[in-house]
Amino acid sequence: MCRARHAGTAVRILLFLWLCFFPACISAGCAEPVLVEDGYTGDTRITFLGDCTLGSVYSKRNVQAGFVRTIAENGLAYPFSCLRDMTGNDDLTVGNLEGVLSDRKLERVRKTYNFIGATEYTQILTDGSVECVTLANNHTHDYGDKGYADTKDALENAGIAWFDAENAYIWEDPRGVRIGFLGVNYSLSGNRATRYAAMAQELREKGCACVITVMHAGDEYQLKTSAYQAQIVSLAAENGSCLVVGHHPHVVQGYAEVSGMPVVYSLGNCVFGGSIHVRDPNALVLQAVLHWESGVLQSMDLHFYPIRVTTDASYNNYCPCFLSGEAAQQVLERMEASTGISVGVWEDGEGAVVHVDAPDGGWGPAMAE
Repeated sequence: MCRARHAGTAVRILLFLWLCFFPACISAGCAEPVLVEDGYTGDTRITFLGDCTLGSVYSKRNVQAGFVRTIAENGLAYPFSCLRDMTGNDDLTVGNLEGVLSDRKLERVRKTYNFIGATEYTQILTDGSVECVTLANNHTHDYGDKGYADTKDALENAGIAWFDAENAYIWEDPRGVRIGFLGVNYSLSGNRATRYAAMAQELREKGCACVITVMHAGDEYQLKTSAYQAQIVSLAAENGSCLVVGHHPHVVQGYAEVSGMPVVYSLGNCVFGGSIHVRDPNALVLQAVLHWESGVLQSMDLHFYPIRVTTDASYNNYCPCFLSGEAAQQVLERMEASTGISVGVWEDGEGAVVHVDAPDGGWGPAMAE
């Protein structure tokens, strides 16, 4: 297994400087798809996790059976212990870190829920073999800019890569695979769309043969997808994303293909420390297996693994586990009810699998023409 992580900070600085001082070509088809170095033939396995809140609201930090006390009693390796066999045997795991990590007493912003956890909780991610997180969501600024800065510092000190709505991330490994990640929070309206397009183009020009968009959007606890999700997906296809993976609704939503680009609208929750009780305990882990031939991304297999966010069905104990049999199939049926598209039948060890071939001309800006 190869697990390589580029210097995320350096890449983000380069992207920022380029966007500031050079005009971006954002029209479809303005650059040819870039081959990965060394003409790699083989597979890349990337695991995607839904909402991960490693903390709680401050007023409930000492509640019995709350996240903080549960971790103190069970250890930092506990939350991902049931998923570790998968996350520890892929090439990269990407989660949505939804909340602040800080050891300071900070002033919270005015909103209903403000999530915060200790900086040592980065070890929950490293012990769980989660190497990369998106911060493009509605809780990373729960404690303002200071809390956000503390979160990024804590991640970088732990060697965990991150990206958000303004900072892309390029992941590489020694086999020559270079994949870009873009984060979207809520929508791509107005200037956000222009910035997103410029960043997508820059990732291509930096040698990314695949760009993946991770969106945090949609209506909470709704099975049906929203207009903002459709907007993001449309622009992702227009700008050459190979895959879109979503979360935020806190429930599973369905699968679709838009202009040849696979879309998973919502994975639901994962390690969710925000509440002892969750309205819907069912969720998904997605594993995307990308198939390369001579440096070109030819196809991908999407493995859908239904999970429950707790090993105890009576309450949330912050330790998600895989479902099987009828329980797993019911989650897949919920996906179909969301978008009208079936991802197939759950199979032991494989989940439900959807195979997607690259469009004519490959995944890239030209695919939307």
